[in-house]
Amino acid sequence: MTNKSKKRLVIIIACITVIVLVAILLVFLLGNKISFVTEDGKSIGNNSTIEVAHGSAELPKISALYNDKTPIDVTTTGEADLNKIGEYRIAYSASYDGNEKTISVNIKVVDKTPPEIKLKGGDELNWTLGKEFVDPGFTAVDNVDGDVSANVKVSGTVDANTEGDYTLTYTVSDSAKNEATVTRTVHVVQKKEVDPGNKVVYLTYDDGPGPYTQKLLDILDKYNVKVTFFVTNGFPNYQNLIAEEARRGHTVAVHSYTHKYEQIYSGVEAFFDDFNKMNDVIKNQTGHAASILRFPGGGSNTISKKYCPGIMTTLTNEVGNRGILYADWNVSSGDAGETTSTQQVVANVISGIQKNNVSTVLQHDIKDFSVNAVEQIIQWGQANGYTFLPLSETSPMHHHAVNN
Repeated sequence: MTNKSKKRLVIIIACITVIVLVAILLVFLLGNKISFVTEDGKSIGNNSTIEVAHGSAELPKISALYNDKTPIDVTTTGEADLNKIGEYRIAYSASYDGNEKTISVNIKVVDKTPPEIKLKGGDELNWTLGKEFVDPGFTAVDNVDGDVSANVKVSGTVDANTEGDYTLTYTVSDSAKNEATVTRTVHVVQKKEVDPGNKVVYLTYDDGPGPYTQKLLDILDKYNVKVTFFVTNGFPNYQNLIAEEARRGHTVAVHSYTHKYEQIYSGVEAFFDDFNKMNDVIKNQTGHAASILRFPGGGSNTISKKYCPGIMTTLTNEVGNRGILYADWNVSSGDAGETTSTQQVVANVISGIQKNNVSTVLQHDIKDFSVNAVEQIIQWGQANGYTFLPLSETSPMHHHAVNN
């Protein structure tokens, strides 16, 4: 072999050696890599930024893969206060088969939650024609900025001198530009009490629906009698009967969500919070809010004095300001504690009806002995020329004397 051939062979061997070494290096670099991905499968590298909603329960979940297919464990180093707006550095590390990799990620805690607006008086309001409209008010609270009620902007107008439906829009933004919007519909109506005629009976039932309400509905259907139910959420498993009451043509009105005197009579706004909560249930069940109320304990109750002196004087005026009618009663069945006898309930109601031209009867459909009295009451009433009606916005509302 000549010297020239030998040199050529050396060069060829050297080139082959370099190629082999480069190939080995590429296999090492490309075939033995650790990659990091987010929970939604997006690749993430060093110095990446991930936004996390303020108040989140935990850091973002970062996974690691070896050669894009073998899952491996990831450890984190560093702390981030997810209840405080700011930026935090977190290190994510993973190792496999002698290979190690760490990336530093910028965790940016940001406010993504809009403020919550609560409308005093609810999102539907009845207003009496001719009475100057005064917005019942609102509150707005943000999870970061706190009370932002002062920033709420209200658009829309209500012409209290013209019957119709009016929409008010309430909008507020927080410092992170998250915006919340709610609307209120104001129904301006002319409320005129209509004389229902002679020998009229409004049967009313408080505290349900409950275990005996279905039986009562069937009795009422038998005689084609419509009544008024002042409902609560005392028996949530029977809540669906509120829709059934309305479907069968009865009036559904608000009594209380909790019927806990110490809560509802602790203050004016506490009362309306309870009222609105029950009315939301009614709206969900029937498709529309109720505009008639019966105060727990009646308008003349004195137990409220124990929790807030003078509150009944305020409430009986304020419900009118908010377009809500309230109804007491002028005939008591005695089923709230005076008796547990069906026949005594029958006797009490018939005796009371005979004393009035227009009667509003108080019973409770959560008392089986009282429900058992209804058929006899209806039979007697119809045999003696009485008409049974449900309460409406034009019905006469019996009011007790206010004692607090």
